Amino acid sequence: MTLKFPASLESRVPLLCWIIVLVTCLLIPVKILSYGYVPVGDARRYVAKAVTEKEYPQIVISGSAYHMDFSPGWEWLLRHLHRATGCDEDALMAVSLAGSLLLILCGPLPWLRYPEAWMAALLAVNIPFPGLLSRFTQNRPFLVTEAVLICVLVSWARDRDPNPSWPKMLGACAGFALATWIHGTWYLYGLALAAFFLAGWWSETIQLTGCWLAGTLLGAALTGHPFDFLHQNLAWGRRLAAEAVPVSSLVGELQPSSGEFEALLVLGFVWLWRKQQRKDLDVFRSPLFWMMALCWTLALRAGRFWADWGLPAAMVWLAVQFEDAMRQWWPAAPGRRLAACALLALPLFFDSTSDLNGRYSGSLHEVFADATADAMAGWMPGPGGIFYSADFSFFFNTFYKNPGGDWRYMLGYEPAIMPDEDLKIFRNIQYNRYAWDAYAPWAAKMRSEDRLEITGDVQPNVPPLEWRHAGGEIWIGRLPQKQSP
Repeated sequence: MTLKFPASLESRVPLLCWIIVLVTCLLIPVKILSYGYVPVGDARRYVAKAVTEKEYPQIVISGSAYHMDFSPGWEWLLRHLHRATGCDEDALMAVSLAGSLLLILCGPLPWLRYPEAWMAALLAVNIPFPGLLSRFTQNRPFLVTEAVLICVLVSWARDRDPNPSWPKMLGACAGFALATWIHGTWYLYGLALAAFFLAGWWSETIQLTGCWLAGTLLGAALTGHPFDFLHQNLAWGRRLAAEAVPVSSLVGELQPSSGEFEALLVLGFVWLWRKQQRKDLDVFRSPLFWMMALCWTLALRAGRFWADWGLPAAMVWLAVQFEDAMRQWWPAAPGRRLAACALLALPLFFDSTSDLNGRYSGSLHEVFADATADAMAGWMPGPGGIFYSADFSFFFNTFYKNPGGDWRYMLGYEPAIMPDEDLKIFRNIQYNRYAWDAYAPWAAKMRSEDRLEITGDVQPNVPPLEWRHAGGEIWIGRLPQKQSP
């Protein structure tokens, strides 16, 4: 005996599936934030800067290559949100994190008839790539760039359309403009244009290139200094690519990928499954395939090409394959569709929000150098002082904890903007595996108002500095203070 789905509910199944998908997407950031999660890294400096009236020349020491902010739109949005609501750093972090994560979770849904196909794609990639949600919750402006990429790919690369409508082209222009203004890697959209070209979609390549050029110029114009902004982004990219440093000295996203074998297995399995259903499936004529292939290849040099550009293309390709199959399955089986949607939503929610290895609650146990603590009186830099450190996390954490501090940091969010002399000192410290002797050039030019931070288990020995333990593995050194008579 078979159970028949009530006919009166069949017409409501699409709406119920949309509700399940949207509620799941909304609950994921709510649950993650309930752990007290505060993203590490750049998210902290963006929020800290938003609650100050400072610009980066007042925060970090920079060389001649740096002239203006790299993500002016993101910083403008955060600062105006802070001014409008008066929320503190933690509240501002929570709101912006939820918003940026929802861009990824909900961005492609308007172009899908079966929204559960996107959930299936997220789940299929999240299982073999457990760092995916951790990356999507970093609350950084690259998530806007990634969301725009996903929307462009799902709307342009799914089906050939040599004559796209004006709303479609204007939407692409607006997306590129927003991404340019928000995040300074506008030039990497060239990967998507190359993918359309390699797939033989000539007309779409020309039209999408026009949208990209128009959107990039519009986004740059929003900064108020369009040519300086575009030139600086390119110069920074060239400097990152040209600097010859050991791989171990690079930040994680710039280190080479290991080949993403697990993700390739998932993609290969889905391709074989779909090939059995559609003999005419030709991946070589798909821009999504070429986007994945290009980014996978480049990721063997720098992993971010796959994590930020190839993986979104893989997610869109998977969603397209799943939805094409669902078009055949679900019209005759509304009950199965509703059950399958729920069975996709639950594991996606559980997998995305589980506090695996303390990935969300770990921030509750962090130790910060706090200028307001009595024990730190006299041990933070004086007015106009410089905080020397070779630890990226120290800048992010200390600036987040002390956004109003009247000092600057030698190492900020990116070594490429450091003065050349200090960049050499920093790289030498890394090369010598943070040996105390390597800090000597910085100690030699310190003033009484300057401080040197070294991360370690024991008190450092860098003459002639004296030291104070600031908690955790943070040690702060200063020149010996003159004793008053």
